[in-house]
Amino acid sequence: MSNSTLKINSDRLLNDINTLATFTEPDTPGWTRRFPSDAYIRGRQWLRKRFEQADLVTHIDVGGNLIGTLAGRQPAALPMQSGSHTDTVMGGGRYDGVLGTLGALEVARTLQETGITLQHTFNVVDYLGEEPNNFGMSCTGSRVIVGDFERDWLTRETVGRTFANAFREMGGDPDQFESLGAFDPSPRTRKLHAHFELHIEQGPVLEASGMHLGAVSGIIGIKRGVFEFEGRPDHTGSTPMTMRADALAAAAEVILETERAANETPGSVSAVGRILNEPNQINVVPAHVTFVSEVRNLDKAVILQLWARVVRMAERASAARGVQMRLHTVGETEPVIPQPWLYALVQRELHALDARTMTLPSGAGHDSNHMSKVSPVVMLFVPSAGGRSHCPEEYTAPELLALGVQALANCVLAADGVEI
Repeated sequence: MSNSTLKINSDRLLNDINTLATFTEPDTPGWTRRFPSDAYIRGRQWLRKRFEQADLVTHIDVGGNLIGTLAGRQPAALPMQSGSHTDTVMGGGRYDGVLGTLGALEVARTLQETGITLQHTFNVVDYLGEEPNNFGMSCTGSRVIVGDFERDWLTRETVGRTFANAFREMGGDPDQFESLGAFDPSPRTRKLHAHFELHIEQGPVLEASGMHLGAVSGIIGIKRGVFEFEGRPDHTGSTPMTMRADALAAAAEVILETERAANETPGSVSAVGRILNEPNQINVVPAHVTFVSEVRNLDKAVILQLWARVVRMAERASAARGVQMRLHTVGETEPVIPQPWLYALVQRELHALDARTMTLPSGAGHDSNHMSKVSPVVMLFVPSAGGRSHCPEEYTAPELLALGVQALANCVLAADGVEI
């Protein structure tokens, strides 16, 4: 069937985006909606009603993911799936995650209104807790689906509640994690025909290139760990430089090496995003420093090389300064490369819709990283003004938001006709 028959309702899409933006945590900047805040819960309650109003068969699964299903003509065929998330970071913007979730909903509504019944069942998903939360976790709901969840994470506690209780508040059921294999990381059988995630770029490349759409060539992998340096708190005026055990000075060497490693390795990025320095006094030698370091690349082998370089520097810097170093690995996310048939389909459909289309990788992690364990996955990008994201200034022009959702609709319809 020609994609020209499938035209989304851009006014309805934009109205939904603006309405969801009204659910925010009080006294916070931007459009803050963190897991498991009341604002996040109320926003999902509104979203569930929107799913139901669209005549989607709607439920919250064991992992707390909100799912709306549009039945296809062939119940035995593997379903297709599209969505993203509606939680944000502190001070987040209107579009990160939201566009992909509400865009998938708009695709489902447009299919129904156009009278098109896909061969494959189509699932619209709002994945639970994609952003990093106070429990030290991200991509929460998608991890449960694919068995990338650790049992002891459920007992983590913050703000007077355990992670398990937070799942229950969001509609999940951690008591069933074991039986459904949430703690089993072994390879899974394929569960989906194709998985699509539409997203704002969260970077400056599309806008700087004058492009309107991006076919994502791969989702970057991440290696991230917590480094802890234990020195000695001495007076900065009376302790000779040669007799200090300065934890911050040792940490600084590792921070700079993290930056150098990425600068000297094409296609790589790195960061140190959080530092705790104790006792944090003007005239006291830093005694205890903790920071989180990460490296990213599309090639797992390169990620491991970068990480090994950072760790070697941590060992040398701590030994040279008489500081004790401990490394607590937080996590690792595998890079994802889309299957050739699905990536070629997306490239074709995006170029047919708007010639101002380019290919580029995703430098950020997404639920699609994890869903790749059970499905071919692919992502579509629209520009972020000024490359801004995870901040109140996050913005994508309304016509580009609508263009991205139209591209998603065209890709879903095209993939429905592909036999694997």
